[in-house]
Amino acid sequence: MEELIPKKKGRKRRKRRIFVRLMIWLILVFAMIGMITVVALIVYGISKLVPKASSEKTVNTSGSYDLPGVSIDDPQTSAATSGGSGTAASSATASASAISVSSSDEHLNIDLQLLTKNPYSRPGTTLSNVNAVVIHYTASPKGTAAENREYFEDLRIFKTTKASSHFIVGLDGEVVQCIPTREIAYASNNRNKDTVAIECCHEDETGKFNEKTLDSMKKLTAWLLVKFGLSADDGIIRHYDVSGKLCPKYFVEHEDEWKKFKDSVAEYVDEHRAALASDDYLTFTEFGRS
Repeated sequence: MEELIPKKKGRKRRKRRIFVRLMIWLILVFAMIGMITVVALIVYGISKLVPKASSEKTVNTSGSYDLPGVSIDDPQTSAATSGGSGTAASSATASASAISVSSSDEHLNIDLQLLTKNPYSRPGTTLSNVNAVVIHYTASPKGTAAENREYFEDLRIFKTTKASSHFIVGLDGEVVQCIPTREIAYASNNRNKDTVAIECCHEDETGKFNEKTLDSMKKLTAWLLVKFGLSADDGIIRHYDVSGKLCPKYFVEHEDEWKKFKDSVAEYVDEHRAALASDDYLTFTEFGRS
């Protein structure tokens, strides 16, 4: 018995040493995983920032995101970046112009920031026919056009749903284009195949649009009606009219306001048809990714 006691003690010491070593190895492994995760997040964050910074200074000359009748080489398009050579000053000037909506009825500024082609927000599928313009609301009070555009862009990473819009009208009346009108957007259910979608920002939970937003909505919708030969009577619809969804909320809950908006578009078309049909009604002041 006396000889067995030291042996038992030796086995216990060996087991303790093995256990301690195992714990040390586990701690080291988890530490390495943690470090790798931190580095990956830092690299990912930098990679997200770099393309955005560079895209503000780069004009895509491929012509891959022209609107019907408007190309990257049109005079009003190239004029937005002429006089500069990609410097920070010229980029700042372009950005300032992009969010300044003219009160003139001669043109409407478009901030062209196309989504990266991906299966979740810009599939690149050809839109062969346009039979209506669909009005939406963002359902995110005080959310900006830029923030909603980034939400659509980030779907290619997070892959949580399929959603997008051809245009987003912001709280200051700025108009951001996310998808060319010759491609479908994931916006209007079974009418994606033959409609152009306009997503509109709003101040609060009521979904009511302010005057700046309404003015740009009117001008953009009017331009689309003329461009595609549609009438205000049946060429403008709500998301609600497609799927029954409460969208745009204020126009669904206030039919009189919806009629008022359609009438304002029809009146604008009648008064400014020549300007709307001209090649330079839309002006582009910033170019995004293609």
